[in-house]
Amino acid sequence: MNAGVLFGFLVYLALLAYIGWWANKYTKTEDQYFVGGRKVNVLAAALSDKASDFSGWLMLGYPGSAFKAGLGAFWAGIGCLFGTLADYVLIGPRLRIYAGKFRAITVPDYLEARLKDDTKLIRILSALIIIIFMTAYVAAQFTAGGKTFAEGFGVSVNTGILVTVIVLTAYVITGGFFAVVWTDVVQALFMLLTLIVVPFLALAKIGGLDKATEIIASADPTKLHPFGGATGWAAIIFAIGYASWIVGYLGQPHIVTRYMSVEDPRKLRRPGIFISGIWTTIVLWGAFFAGFLGFALYQAGMLNVSDPERVIPAIAVELMPSWLAGFVIAGIISAVMSTADSQLLVASSAIARDFYHKVLGKELGKKQMVNISRVVVAIVALFGLWFAISGPGIIYQMVATAWGGLAVGFGPILTLSLWWKRVTKEGGIVGMAYGLVSEVIFEAKIYGWAFNPDAPSIWGTIGGWFNGVPVFFINFFITLFIIIIVSLLTKPPEDVVKLHEELFRKVPIETGRKSITETRAKSQVENVAEFVMAKGLA
Repeated sequence: MNAGVLFGFLVYLALLAYIGWWANKYTKTEDQYFVGGRKVNVLAAALSDKASDFSGWLMLGYPGSAFKAGLGAFWAGIGCLFGTLADYVLIGPRLRIYAGKFRAITVPDYLEARLKDDTKLIRILSALIIIIFMTAYVAAQFTAGGKTFAEGFGVSVNTGILVTVIVLTAYVITGGFFAVVWTDVVQALFMLLTLIVVPFLALAKIGGLDKATEIIASADPTKLHPFGGATGWAAIIFAIGYASWIVGYLGQPHIVTRYMSVEDPRKLRRPGIFISGIWTTIVLWGAFFAGFLGFALYQAGMLNVSDPERVIPAIAVELMPSWLAGFVIAGIISAVMSTADSQLLVASSAIARDFYHKVLGKELGKKQMVNISRVVVAIVALFGLWFAISGPGIIYQMVATAWGGLAVGFGPILTLSLWWKRVTKEGGIVGMAYGLVSEVIFEAKIYGWAFNPDAPSIWGTIGGWFNGVPVFFINFFITLFIIIIVSLLTKPPEDVVKLHEELFRKVPIETGRKSITETRAKSQVENVAEFVMAKGLA
Protein backbone atom coordinates (compact mmCIF):
# COMPACT_ATOMS: atom_id res chain seq x y z
CA MET A 1 0.00 0.00 0.00
CA ASN A 2 1.41 3.41 -1.02
CA ALA A 3 2.03 5.54 2.09
CA GLY A 4 1.57 8.82 0.20
CA VAL A 5 -1.81 7.81 -1.16
CA LEU A 6 -2.86 6.70 2.31
CA PHE A 7 -1.76 10.01 3.85
CA GLY A 8 -3.81 12.10 1.41
CA PHE A 9 -6.86 9.99 2.04
CA LEU A 10 -6.51 10.07 5.85
CA VAL A 11 -6.41 13.89 5.81
CA TYR A 12 -9.73 13.84 3.96
CA LEU A 13 -11.16 11.27 6.39
CA ALA A 14 -10.22 13.46 9.36
CA LEU A 15 -12.09 16.38 7.77
CA LEU A 16 -15.24 14.26 7.43
CA ALA A 17 -14.96 13.17 11.06
CA TYR A 18 -14.78 16.78 12.20
CA ILE A 19 -17.85 17.76 10.16
CA GLY A 20 -19.83 14.85 11.62
CA TRP A 21 -18.85 15.90 15.15
CA TRP A 22 -19.75 19.55 14.47
CA ALA A 23 -23.10 18.70 12.85
CA ASN A 24 -24.15 16.50 15.76
CA LYS A 25 -24.54 19.67 17.88
CA TYR A 26 -27.35 20.78 15.54
CA THR A 27 -29.14 17.42 15.32
CA LYS A 28 -31.47 17.10 18.28
CA THR A 29 -34.89 16.76 16.61
CA GLU A 30 -36.46 14.76 13.79
CA ASP A 31 -36.91 17.94 11.69
CA GLN A 32 -33.22 18.78 12.06
CA TYR A 33 -32.14 15.20 11.35
CA PHE A 34 -34.02 14.89 8.04
CA VAL A 35 -34.17 18.45 6.57
CA GLY A 36 -31.79 20.51 8.71
CA GLY A 37 -34.61 22.50 10.31
CA ARG A 38 -35.35 24.05 6.87
CA LYS A 39 -32.55 26.60 7.35
CA VAL A 40 -29.94 25.47 4.82
CA ASN A 41 -28.19 28.18 2.78
CA VAL A 42 -28.89 27.99 -0.97
CA LEU A 43 -25.17 27.66 -1.82
CA ALA A 44 -24.81 24.68 0.52
CA ALA A 45 -28.11 23.19 -0.69
CA ALA A 46 -27.15 23.56 -4.38
CA LEU A 47 -23.71 22.00 -3.96
CA SER A 48 -25.17 19.27 -1.73
CA ASP A 49 -27.87 18.66 -4.33
CA LYS A 50 -25.35 18.08 -7.10
CA ALA A 51 -22.94 16.08 -4.95
CA SER A 52 -25.88 13.86 -3.98
CA ASP A 53 -26.90 13.56 -7.61
CA PHE A 54 -23.53 12.75 -9.17
CA SER A 55 -22.46 9.69 -7.31
CA GLY A 56 -19.83 7.08 -8.03
CA TRP A 57 -21.54 7.09 -11.43
CA LEU A 58 -19.84 10.41 -12.21
CA MET A 59 -16.36 9.40 -11.08
CA LEU A 60 -16.40 5.75 -12.16
CA GLY A 61 -19.51 4.77 -14.13
CA TYR A 62 -19.63 7.68 -16.61
CA PRO A 63 -15.85 7.74 -17.33
CA GLY A 64 -16.09 3.96 -17.81
CA SER A 65 -18.91 4.47 -20.30
CA ALA A 66 -16.86 7.11 -22.19
CA PHE A 67 -13.91 4.68 -22.15
CA LYS A 68 -16.05 2.00 -23.80
CA ALA A 69 -18.43 4.02 -26.02
CA GLY A 70 -16.30 7.04 -26.90
CA LEU A 71 -17.86 10.30 -28.08
CA GLY A 72 -21.39 8.87 -28.06
CA ALA A 73 -21.38 8.71 -24.26
CA PHE A 74 -21.49 12.50 -24.23
CA TRP A 75 -25.27 12.27 -24.70
CA ALA A 76 -25.55 11.01 -21.13
CA GLY A 77 -23.93 14.25 -19.96
CA ILE A 78 -26.42 16.26 -22.03
CA GLY A 79 -29.29 14.40 -20.37
CA CYS A 80 -27.88 15.04 -16.90
CA LEU A 81 -27.33 18.76 -17.53
CA PHE A 82 -30.85 19.36 -18.82
CA GLY A 83 -32.27 17.15 -16.08
CA THR A 84 -30.57 19.38 -13.51
CA LEU A 85 -32.12 22.48 -15.08
CA ALA A 86 -35.54 20.79 -15.24
CA ASP A 87 -35.37 20.07 -11.51
CA TYR A 88 -34.77 23.72 -10.63
CA VAL A 89 -37.51 24.93 -12.98
CA LEU A 90 -40.22 22.29 -12.47
CA ILE A 91 -39.67 20.90 -8.97
CA GLY A 92 -37.51 23.00 -6.64
CA PRO A 93 -39.34 26.30 -5.93
CA ARG A 94 -42.87 24.89 -5.90
CA LEU A 95 -41.93 21.90 -3.77
CA ARG A 96 -40.26 24.17 -1.21
CA ILE A 97 -43.38 26.38 -1.02
CA TYR A 98 -45.69 23.39 -0.60
CA ALA A 99 -43.34 21.70 1.90
CA GLY A 100 -43.28 24.86 4.00
CA LYS A 101 -47.08 25.09 3.92
CA PHE A 102 -47.57 21.45 4.97
CA ARG A 103 -44.49 21.30 7.25
CA ALA A 104 -43.46 18.29 5.17
CA ILE A 105 -40.16 16.65 6.10
CA THR A 106 -40.12 13.88 3.48
CA VAL A 107 -41.44 13.43 -0.07
CA PRO A 108 -44.16 11.02 1.19
CA ASP A 109 -45.16 13.72 3.73
CA TYR A 110 -45.69 16.16 0.89
CA LEU A 111 -47.55 13.74 -1.41
CA GLU A 112 -49.94 12.60 1.33
CA ALA A 113 -50.77 16.20 2.31
CA ARG A 114 -50.98 17.51 -1.26
CA LEU A 115 -53.30 14.73 -2.46
CA LYS A 116 -55.17 14.60 0.86
CA ASP A 117 -54.79 10.85 1.13
CA ASP A 118 -56.33 9.46 4.31
CA THR A 119 -55.85 5.83 3.24
CA LYS A 120 -52.06 5.84 3.93
CA LEU A 121 -51.61 4.02 0.60
CA ILE A 122 -49.49 6.79 -0.93
CA ARG A 123 -47.19 6.74 2.08
CA ILE A 124 -46.92 2.93 1.97
CA LEU A 125 -46.21 2.91 -1.78
CA SER A 126 -43.65 5.70 -1.33
CA ALA A 127 -41.88 3.79 1.42
CA LEU A 128 -41.76 0.60 -0.69
CA ILE A 129 -40.39 2.45 -3.74
CA ILE A 130 -37.72 4.14 -1.64
CA ILE A 131 -36.71 1.01 0.28
CA ILE A 132 -36.39 -1.20 -2.82
CA PHE A 133 -34.68 1.17 -5.23
CA MET A 134 -32.75 3.28 -2.76
CA THR A 135 -31.16 0.18 -1.23
CA ALA A 136 -30.07 -0.87 -4.74
CA TYR A 137 -28.75 2.68 -5.29
CA VAL A 138 -26.78 2.59 -2.03
CA ALA A 139 -25.31 -0.76 -3.08
CA ALA A 140 -24.06 0.85 -6.31
CA GLN A 141 -22.23 3.49 -4.26
CA PHE A 142 -20.68 0.84 -2.02
CA THR A 143 -19.48 -0.98 -5.14
CA ALA A 144 -17.96 2.26 -6.46
CA GLY A 145 -16.16 2.77 -3.15
CA GLY A 146 -14.87 -0.79 -3.27
CA LYS A 147 -13.45 -0.35 -6.77
CA THR A 148 -11.78 2.93 -5.82
CA PHE A 149 -10.13 1.47 -2.74
CA ALA A 150 -9.04 -1.55 -4.77
CA GLU A 151 -7.35 0.63 -7.41
CA GLY A 152 -5.85 3.13 -4.98
CA PHE A 153 -4.70 0.89 -2.14
CA GLY A 154 -4.26 -2.51 -3.73
CA VAL A 155 -6.89 -4.26 -1.57
CA SER A 156 -9.70 -6.50 -2.78
CA VAL A 157 -12.94 -4.92 -4.01
CA ASN A 158 -14.91 -6.54 -1.16
CA THR A 159 -12.50 -5.12 1.43
CA GLY A 160 -12.92 -1.69 -0.15
CA ILE A 161 -16.72 -2.08 -0.01
CA LEU A 162 -16.54 -2.90 3.70
CA VAL A 163 -14.37 0.15 4.47
CA THR A 164 -16.76 2.40 2.51
CA VAL A 165 -19.75 1.07 4.44
CA ILE A 166 -18.10 1.61 7.84
CA VAL A 167 -16.91 5.19 7.17
CA LEU A 168 -20.11 6.32 5.49
CA THR A 169 -22.56 4.83 7.97
CA ALA A 170 -20.63 6.26 10.90
CA TYR A 171 -20.95 9.92 9.94
CA VAL A 172 -24.57 9.63 8.71
CA ILE A 173 -25.60 8.06 12.03
CA THR A 174 -23.70 10.74 13.94
CA GLY A 175 -24.72 13.93 12.22
CA GLY A 176 -27.90 13.42 10.17
CA PHE A 177 -28.86 16.04 7.58
CA PHE A 178 -26.43 18.77 8.67
CA ALA A 179 -23.54 16.31 8.44
CA VAL A 180 -24.75 15.13 5.04
CA VAL A 181 -25.15 18.65 3.63
CA TRP A 182 -21.83 20.03 4.80
CA THR A 183 -19.83 16.93 3.95
CA ASP A 184 -21.52 17.13 0.54
CA VAL A 185 -20.25 20.70 0.13
CA VAL A 186 -16.67 19.57 0.84
CA GLN A 187 -17.16 16.54 -1.39
CA ALA A 188 -18.53 18.66 -4.25
CA LEU A 189 -15.38 20.78 -4.15
CA PHE A 190 -13.17 17.66 -4.09
CA MET A 191 -15.06 16.24 -7.08
CA LEU A 192 -14.76 19.52 -8.99
CA LEU A 193 -11.02 19.78 -8.42
CA THR A 194 -10.45 16.13 -9.35
CA LEU A 195 -12.38 16.38 -12.61
CA ILE A 196 -10.52 19.54 -13.63
CA VAL A 197 -7.04 18.18 -12.91
CA VAL A 198 -7.27 14.58 -14.18
CA PRO A 199 -8.31 15.31 -17.84
CA PHE A 200 -5.54 17.90 -18.25
CA LEU A 201 -2.98 15.47 -16.86
CA ALA A 202 -4.18 12.81 -19.28
CA LEU A 203 -4.08 15.29 -22.18
CA ALA A 204 -0.52 16.32 -21.34
CA LYS A 205 0.60 12.69 -21.05
CA ILE A 206 -0.89 11.61 -24.38
CA GLY A 207 0.53 14.63 -26.22
CA GLY A 208 -2.58 16.65 -27.06
CA LEU A 209 -6.12 16.08 -28.33
CA ASP A 210 -5.03 15.48 -31.94
CA LYS A 211 -2.72 12.70 -30.85
CA ALA A 212 -5.46 11.18 -28.67
CA THR A 213 -8.03 11.17 -31.47
CA GLU A 214 -5.47 9.66 -33.84
CA ILE A 215 -4.83 6.78 -31.43
CA ILE A 216 -8.57 6.24 -30.81
CA ALA A 217 -9.36 6.33 -34.55
CA SER A 218 -6.78 3.64 -35.24
CA ALA A 219 -8.23 1.45 -32.48
CA ASP A 220 -11.97 1.96 -33.14
CA PRO A 221 -13.26 4.74 -35.47
CA THR A 222 -16.84 4.43 -34.15
CA LYS A 223 -15.66 5.88 -30.82
CA LEU A 224 -15.19 9.24 -32.59
CA HIS A 225 -18.72 9.23 -34.00
CA PRO A 226 -21.32 11.18 -31.93
CA PHE A 227 -23.88 8.42 -32.48
CA GLY A 228 -21.59 5.42 -32.16
CA GLY A 229 -21.57 4.94 -35.94
CA ALA A 230 -25.37 4.81 -36.16
CA THR A 231 -27.37 6.86 -38.69
CA GLY A 232 -31.00 7.89 -39.22
CA TRP A 233 -33.54 6.57 -36.72
CA ALA A 234 -30.89 4.42 -35.05
CA ALA A 235 -28.83 7.55 -34.31
CA ILE A 236 -31.82 9.23 -32.64
CA ILE A 237 -32.48 6.15 -30.53
CA PHE A 238 -28.79 5.98 -29.61
CA ALA A 239 -28.91 9.57 -28.32
CA ILE A 240 -32.18 9.03 -26.43
CA GLY A 241 -30.80 5.87 -24.83
CA TYR A 242 -27.89 7.73 -23.29
CA ALA A 243 -29.73 11.02 -22.60
CA SER A 244 -32.68 9.23 -20.94
CA TRP A 245 -31.29 10.21 -17.51
CA ILE A 246 -33.16 13.52 -17.93
CA VAL A 247 -36.57 12.19 -16.81
CA GLY A 248 -35.09 10.62 -13.69
CA TYR A 249 -34.24 13.96 -12.11
CA LEU A 250 -37.90 14.71 -11.47
CA GLY A 251 -38.29 11.76 -9.10
CA GLN A 252 -35.13 11.32 -7.01
CA PRO A 253 -36.04 11.77 -3.30
CA HIS A 254 -32.40 12.23 -2.21
CA ILE A 255 -32.14 15.19 -4.63
CA VAL A 256 -35.52 16.91 -4.25
CA THR A 257 -35.31 16.72 -0.45
CA ARG A 258 -32.57 19.37 -0.74
CA TYR A 259 -35.13 21.82 -2.12
CA MET A 260 -37.39 21.22 0.87
CA SER A 261 -34.56 22.28 3.20
CA VAL A 262 -33.70 25.65 1.62
CA GLU A 263 -34.35 28.70 3.78
CA ASP A 264 -35.81 30.81 0.94
CA PRO A 265 -37.62 29.27 -2.10
CA ARG A 266 -36.92 32.37 -4.21
CA LYS A 267 -33.22 31.54 -4.26
CA LEU A 268 -33.83 28.19 -5.91
CA ARG A 269 -34.25 29.91 -9.26
CA ARG A 270 -31.40 32.19 -10.24
CA PRO A 271 -28.71 31.44 -7.63
CA GLY A 272 -29.61 27.75 -7.58
CA ILE A 273 -29.62 27.33 -11.36
CA PHE A 274 -26.39 29.32 -11.73
CA ILE A 275 -24.47 27.37 -9.06
CA SER A 276 -25.73 23.94 -10.15
CA GLY A 277 -25.47 24.67 -13.87
CA ILE A 278 -21.84 25.81 -13.73
CA TRP A 279 -20.75 22.97 -11.43
CA THR A 280 -22.60 20.34 -13.48
CA THR A 281 -21.15 21.53 -16.80
CA ILE A 282 -17.57 21.40 -15.50
CA VAL A 283 -17.75 17.98 -13.83
CA LEU A 284 -19.55 16.30 -16.73
CA TRP A 285 -16.94 17.67 -19.13
CA GLY A 286 -14.17 16.42 -16.85
CA ALA A 287 -15.66 12.95 -16.30
CA PHE A 288 -16.27 12.42 -20.00
CA PHE A 289 -12.78 13.46 -21.08
CA ALA A 290 -11.14 11.44 -18.29
CA GLY A 291 -12.69 8.28 -19.77
CA PHE A 292 -12.26 9.32 -23.41
CA LEU A 293 -8.57 10.20 -22.99
CA GLY A 294 -8.07 7.24 -20.66
CA PHE A 295 -8.91 4.95 -23.58
CA ALA A 296 -6.24 6.66 -25.68
CA LEU A 297 -3.69 6.23 -22.88
CA TYR A 298 -4.64 2.57 -22.59
CA GLN A 299 -4.29 1.97 -26.32
CA ALA A 300 -0.91 3.76 -26.33
CA GLY A 301 0.36 1.49 -23.56
CA MET A 302 0.71 4.42 -21.14
CA LEU A 303 -1.97 3.23 -18.71
CA ASN A 304 -2.71 -0.15 -17.21
CA VAL A 305 -6.37 -0.50 -16.21
CA SER A 306 -8.19 -3.80 -15.70
CA ASP A 307 -11.69 -2.32 -15.43
CA PRO A 308 -12.86 0.69 -17.55
CA GLU A 309 -14.75 2.03 -14.50
CA ARG A 310 -11.44 2.38 -12.64
CA VAL A 311 -9.90 4.68 -15.25
CA ILE A 312 -9.79 7.85 -13.09
CA PRO A 313 -8.11 6.27 -10.02
CA ALA A 314 -5.73 4.47 -12.41
CA ILE A 315 -4.75 7.79 -14.05
CA ALA A 316 -4.27 9.39 -10.63
CA VAL A 317 -2.02 6.62 -9.33
CA GLU A 318 -0.05 6.44 -12.58
CA LEU A 319 0.45 10.15 -13.35
CA MET A 320 0.42 11.99 -10.01
CA PRO A 321 2.68 12.21 -6.96
CA SER A 322 1.45 9.66 -4.43
CA TRP A 323 0.20 12.19 -1.87
CA LEU A 324 -1.76 14.05 -4.57
CA ALA A 325 -3.17 10.76 -5.87
CA GLY A 326 -4.44 10.21 -2.32
CA PHE A 327 -6.50 13.39 -2.59
CA VAL A 328 -7.88 12.27 -5.97
CA ILE A 329 -8.85 8.93 -4.46
CA ALA A 330 -10.52 10.99 -1.73
CA GLY A 331 -12.34 12.99 -4.42
CA ILE A 332 -13.72 9.78 -5.91
CA ILE A 333 -14.74 8.47 -2.51
CA SER A 334 -16.36 11.90 -2.01
CA ALA A 335 -18.62 11.28 -4.98
CA VAL A 336 -19.57 7.88 -3.64
CA MET A 337 -20.27 9.07 -0.12
CA SER A 338 -22.04 12.28 -1.11
CA THR A 339 -24.77 10.25 -2.79
CA ALA A 340 -24.88 7.24 -0.49
CA ASP A 341 -25.20 9.39 2.65
CA SER A 342 -28.28 11.14 1.26
CA GLN A 343 -29.76 7.86 0.10
CA LEU A 344 -29.24 6.25 3.49
CA LEU A 345 -30.97 9.21 5.12
CA VAL A 346 -33.94 9.06 2.71
CA ALA A 347 -34.28 5.28 3.15
CA SER A 348 -34.12 5.76 6.89
CA SER A 349 -36.89 8.37 6.80
CA ALA A 350 -39.08 6.04 4.69
CA ILE A 351 -38.89 3.28 7.28
CA ALA A 352 -38.65 5.18 10.56
CA ARG A 353 -40.90 8.15 9.88
CA ASP A 354 -43.18 7.22 6.99
CA PHE A 355 -43.88 3.60 7.93
CA TYR A 356 -43.16 3.12 11.65
CA HIS A 357 -44.40 6.52 12.86
CA LYS A 358 -47.04 7.57 10.30
CA VAL A 359 -48.49 4.29 9.05
CA LEU A 360 -48.24 2.17 12.21
CA GLY A 361 -49.01 5.19 14.40
CA LYS A 362 -46.19 4.63 16.88
CA GLU A 363 -45.89 7.76 19.00
CA LEU A 364 -42.38 8.43 20.26
CA GLY A 365 -40.42 11.43 21.45
CA LYS A 366 -38.34 13.41 18.96
CA LYS A 367 -35.08 12.12 20.37
CA GLN A 368 -36.37 8.53 20.23
CA MET A 369 -37.33 8.98 16.55
CA VAL A 370 -33.82 10.22 15.76
CA ASN A 371 -32.31 7.20 17.52
CA ILE A 372 -34.62 4.79 15.67
CA SER A 373 -33.66 6.47 12.40
CA ARG A 374 -30.01 5.88 13.19
CA VAL A 375 -30.65 2.19 13.78
CA VAL A 376 -32.51 2.00 10.47
CA VAL A 377 -29.54 3.63 8.68
CA ALA A 378 -27.33 0.83 9.96
CA ILE A 379 -29.81 -1.87 8.84
CA VAL A 380 -30.21 -0.39 5.34
CA ALA A 381 -26.42 -0.13 5.07
CA LEU A 382 -26.12 -3.86 5.85
CA PHE A 383 -28.62 -4.75 3.10
CA GLY A 384 -26.73 -2.46 0.71
CA LEU A 385 -23.48 -4.19 1.70
CA TRP A 386 -24.95 -7.59 0.87
CA PHE A 387 -26.23 -6.46 -2.54
CA ALA A 388 -22.94 -4.68 -3.36
CA ILE A 389 -21.00 -7.89 -2.75
CA SER A 390 -23.46 -10.21 -4.49
CA GLY A 391 -24.75 -7.87 -7.24
CA PRO A 392 -23.59 -7.41 -10.87
CA GLY A 393 -20.76 -5.07 -9.87
CA ILE A 394 -21.14 -2.71 -12.86
CA ILE A 395 -21.81 0.76 -11.46
CA TYR A 396 -23.33 2.31 -14.60
CA GLN A 397 -25.89 -0.49 -14.79
CA MET A 398 -26.67 -0.57 -11.06
CA VAL A 399 -27.23 3.19 -10.86
CA ALA A 400 -29.40 3.23 -13.99
CA THR A 401 -31.63 0.49 -12.60
CA ALA A 402 -32.21 2.26 -9.28
CA TRP A 403 -32.48 5.65 -10.98
CA GLY A 404 -35.19 4.32 -13.28
CA GLY A 405 -37.24 2.82 -10.47
CA LEU A 406 -37.27 6.10 -8.52
CA ALA A 407 -37.92 8.10 -11.71
CA VAL A 408 -41.05 6.12 -12.58
CA GLY A 409 -42.23 5.80 -8.98
CA PHE A 410 -42.01 9.49 -8.05
CA GLY A 411 -41.32 11.64 -11.12
CA PRO A 412 -44.78 11.70 -12.76
CA ILE A 413 -46.78 12.24 -9.57
CA LEU A 414 -44.38 14.86 -8.20
CA THR A 415 -44.44 16.89 -11.41
CA LEU A 416 -48.21 16.70 -11.86
CA SER A 417 -48.95 17.49 -8.21
CA LEU A 418 -46.86 20.66 -8.40
CA TRP A 419 -48.24 21.94 -11.70
CA TRP A 420 -51.76 20.51 -12.11
CA LYS A 421 -54.48 21.36 -9.61
CA ARG A 422 -56.71 18.58 -10.97
CA VAL A 423 -54.52 15.60 -9.95
CA THR A 424 -56.21 13.29 -7.42
CA LYS A 425 -55.14 10.82 -4.77
CA GLU A 426 -56.67 7.99 -6.83
CA GLY A 427 -54.48 8.97 -9.78
CA GLY A 428 -51.45 9.09 -7.51
CA ILE A 429 -52.17 5.69 -5.93
CA VAL A 430 -52.79 3.89 -9.24
CA GLY A 431 -49.83 5.57 -10.96
CA MET A 432 -47.36 4.88 -8.16
CA ALA A 433 -48.56 1.29 -7.79
CA TYR A 434 -48.13 0.72 -11.51
CA GLY A 435 -44.68 2.35 -11.46
CA LEU A 436 -43.49 0.20 -8.56
CA VAL A 437 -44.78 -3.13 -9.90
CA SER A 438 -43.81 -2.53 -13.52
CA GLU A 439 -40.27 -1.40 -12.71
CA VAL A 440 -39.64 -4.33 -10.38
CA ILE A 441 -40.89 -6.78 -13.03
CA PHE A 442 -39.13 -5.14 -15.96
CA GLU A 443 -35.81 -4.58 -14.23
CA ALA A 444 -35.67 -7.92 -12.41
CA LYS A 445 -37.00 -10.14 -15.21
CA ILE A 446 -35.65 -8.39 -18.31
CA TYR A 447 -32.35 -6.95 -17.18
CA GLY A 448 -31.67 -9.03 -14.09
CA TRP A 449 -31.18 -5.74 -12.18
CA ALA A 450 -28.35 -4.80 -14.52
CA PHE A 451 -29.42 -2.15 -17.04
CA ASN A 452 -27.34 -1.93 -20.22
CA PRO A 453 -28.08 0.92 -22.66
CA ASP A 454 -26.64 -1.09 -25.54
CA ALA A 455 -28.85 -4.13 -24.97
CA PRO A 456 -32.31 -4.54 -26.57
CA SER A 457 -35.10 -3.45 -24.24
CA ILE A 458 -38.59 -4.88 -24.00
CA TRP A 459 -39.72 -2.12 -26.35
CA GLY A 460 -37.13 -3.25 -28.89
CA THR A 461 -38.35 -6.82 -28.54
CA ILE A 462 -41.93 -5.72 -29.26
CA GLY A 463 -41.40 -3.39 -32.17
CA GLY A 464 -37.72 -3.24 -33.04
CA TRP A 465 -37.87 0.57 -33.13
CA PHE A 466 -36.69 1.28 -29.61
CA ASN A 467 -33.60 -0.90 -29.21
CA GLY A 468 -31.30 0.78 -26.72
CA VAL A 469 -33.98 2.95 -25.04
CA PRO A 470 -34.17 1.96 -21.36
CA VAL A 471 -37.44 0.68 -19.97
CA PHE A 472 -37.72 3.48 -17.40
CA PHE A 473 -37.71 6.25 -20.05
CA ILE A 474 -40.86 5.02 -21.82
CA ASN A 475 -42.38 3.72 -18.58
CA PHE A 476 -42.13 7.24 -17.14
CA PHE A 477 -44.53 8.56 -19.79
CA ILE A 478 -46.86 5.58 -19.45
CA THR A 479 -47.12 6.28 -15.71
CA LEU A 480 -47.72 9.98 -16.41
CA PHE A 481 -50.55 9.06 -18.78
CA ILE A 482 -52.11 6.65 -16.26
CA ILE A 483 -52.16 9.31 -13.51
CA ILE A 484 -53.77 11.86 -15.84
CA ILE A 485 -56.50 9.44 -17.01
CA VAL A 486 -57.39 8.25 -13.49
CA SER A 487 -57.39 11.84 -12.19
CA LEU A 488 -59.77 12.93 -14.94
CA LEU A 489 -62.12 10.08 -13.98
CA THR A 490 -62.10 11.11 -10.30
CA LYS A 491 -62.54 14.41 -8.51
CA PRO A 492 -60.10 16.22 -6.19
CA PRO A 493 -61.38 17.88 -2.97
CA GLU A 494 -62.34 21.52 -3.54
CA ASP A 495 -60.11 22.80 -0.73
CA VAL A 496 -57.09 21.12 -2.33
CA VAL A 497 -57.80 22.81 -5.67
CA LYS A 498 -58.38 26.15 -3.96
CA LEU A 499 -55.10 25.92 -2.04
CA HIS A 500 -53.18 25.14 -5.23
CA GLU A 501 -54.75 28.12 -6.99
CA GLU A 502 -54.00 30.38 -4.04
CA LEU A 503 -50.36 29.33 -3.76
CA PHE A 504 -49.54 29.52 -7.45
CA ARG A 505 -51.83 32.08 -9.00
CA LYS A 506 -50.13 34.71 -11.07
CA VAL A 507 -49.08 37.57 -8.84
CA PRO A 508 -49.90 41.05 -10.16
CA ILE A 509 -46.96 43.39 -10.76
CA GLU A 510 -46.97 46.12 -8.18
CA THR A 511 -45.57 49.58 -8.78
CA GLY A 512 -45.11 50.68 -5.17
CA ARG A 513 -41.57 51.16 -3.99
CA LYS A 514 -40.12 49.27 -6.94
CA SER A 515 -40.36 50.23 -10.57
CA ILE A 516 -42.16 47.96 -13.03
CA THR A 517 -38.78 47.18 -14.61
CA GLU A 518 -37.32 46.11 -11.27
CA THR A 519 -40.30 43.92 -10.47
CA ARG A 520 -40.37 42.29 -13.88
CA ALA A 521 -36.67 41.53 -13.55
CA LYS A 522 -37.69 38.74 -11.20
CA SER A 523 -38.92 35.43 -12.47
CA GLN A 524 -42.61 34.61 -11.98
CA VAL A 525 -41.64 31.99 -9.39
CA GLU A 526 -39.75 34.61 -7.37
CA ASN A 527 -42.80 36.91 -7.45
CA VAL A 528 -45.07 34.04 -6.37
CA ALA A 529 -42.71 33.02 -3.55
CA GLU A 530 -42.52 36.61 -2.30
CA PHE A 531 -46.32 36.86 -2.35
CA VAL A 532 -46.74 33.53 -0.52
CA MET A 533 -44.26 34.43 2.22
CA ALA A 534 -45.73 37.92 2.65
CA LYS A 535 -49.21 36.41 3.11
CA GLY A 536 -47.93 33.84 5.59
CA LEU A 537 -49.02 30.93 3.41
CA ALA A 538 -45.72 29.06 3.86
